[in-house]
Amino acid sequence: MSQETPAKPLGDFVHDILHEAETMARREPAKAVAVAFGIGLLFHVLPKRFIVSAATSTALTLLKPALLTFGIMKAAELVLASSQSKPQTGHE
Repeated sequence: MSQETPAKPLGDFVHDILHEAETMARREPAKAVAVAFGIGLLFHVLPKRFIVSAATSTALTLLKPALLTFGIMKAAELVLASSQSKPQTGHE
């Protein structure tokens, strides 16, 4: 029987990423400054409309399959719960 690890909350995930970034910045400060400069330059050069539209279209593209998957999982849970709650009558 496999043991599944519980999903981490989003706050813990973000905290882990920030901790990892801070550790990398302390280990290699020149690389961290170069990455921050590159990201800042990219955000400055790209138009804000392009960034917002790319993020919105990506989110909306991923929303449909996510909602479909969530709906299928909930339907399966309901079917499983209703089949377990019904008493089994045997016809002999």
